[in-house]
Amino acid sequence: MSKRKYKLKTWPKVLLVILIIVVVGSIAGYKKYQEYKYTQTYEYKLLQKYNEADTKIFLEHLTNEELDDLLSRDYNEFISHFVTCKYFMYKNLDIYLTKVISQSQDFFKYHGTDGYDYDNIVALVNTHNNEDYYVGGYKTDFSKGNGIIANKYYELGMDYIPENLVDVPITHRYSDRVQLTQEAYDAYMEMWNAAHDEEDIYLILASGYRSAKEQKQVYDEYDKSYGTEFADNVAARPGYSEHQTGLAIDVYSKECASAKTFKDSKTYAWLINNSYKYGFILRYPENKKSLTGYNYESWHYRYLGKDLAKKVHDSGLTYDEYYAYYLEK
Repeated sequence: MSKRKYKLKTWPKVLLVILIIVVVGSIAGYKKYQEYKYTQTYEYKLLQKYNEADTKIFLEHLTNEELDDLLSRDYNEFISHFVTCKYFMYKNLDIYLTKVISQSQDFFKYHGTDGYDYDNIVALVNTHNNEDYYVGGYKTDFSKGNGIIANKYYELGMDYIPENLVDVPITHRYSDRVQLTQEAYDAYMEMWNAAHDEEDIYLILASGYRSAKEQKQVYDEYDKSYGTEFADNVAARPGYSEHQTGLAIDVYSKECASAKTFKDSKTYAWLINNSYKYGFILRYPENKKSLTGYNYESWHYRYLGKDLAKKVHDSGLTYDEYYAYYLEK
């Protein structure tokens, strides 16, 4: 057989071998490339520190920016517990972890298998309730309109006076003078008419707008008579009171005008079920003092506007929590 014929017969085999080598090399190279690409993913990087369950939680709940920050941190077993809380806010993560957990025995009651009530910690931190009252220097954001907040952390200031204050007619108040902003008054009268038409309830206001000077008199009287701790539980310090906004009301009725029994009255039951329809919410609910800073006040309602009041009502949150999670951030 000639050399030429031998070469012709073997050439296809050589080509096949070369093709096989190229294909195998390509597959191996592609696999290596895919492996390299995977090492650049958040999943791979997280798995170098955390288990699969925690990694899945982080990938489902955190943004890329938050994942980058998380990866720059040392391992912490508590992070995944916080991340799964409904009202977790990543910007507060350091406070959840360091300032609160380290002092948890002082701040929170233990329960559950590992001892921490993560949802409660999140709620308290979000609303600044891990801090001391009146020292944080937070200022009320007046751009929020009817949604402004005033509490033991957010200060209105001594000089703040709301615009468009109007007098409530004597037929609808107990006090010598009660004022509200025009919008809050109009909403209150709409609610008054509904309560009267539906249940023959005659609502009466005990208090509305109160200047910082007037609030100081109220607070100082409690402080003088019962001490600072008691005063802080039942009244705001001047410059921090919701009454100064002109959007807060203390409301009773001809049926019941007692602070002690109002929560058991027909009027209260109607207000709880209907006030949000007219833009008002119960501001200081029962068993929420750790979040609102105040004892339960069944008579104290706050005007937010119909849309916002319905959102707060439907959320089941205190306004402090709602503001922190949905408006402040």
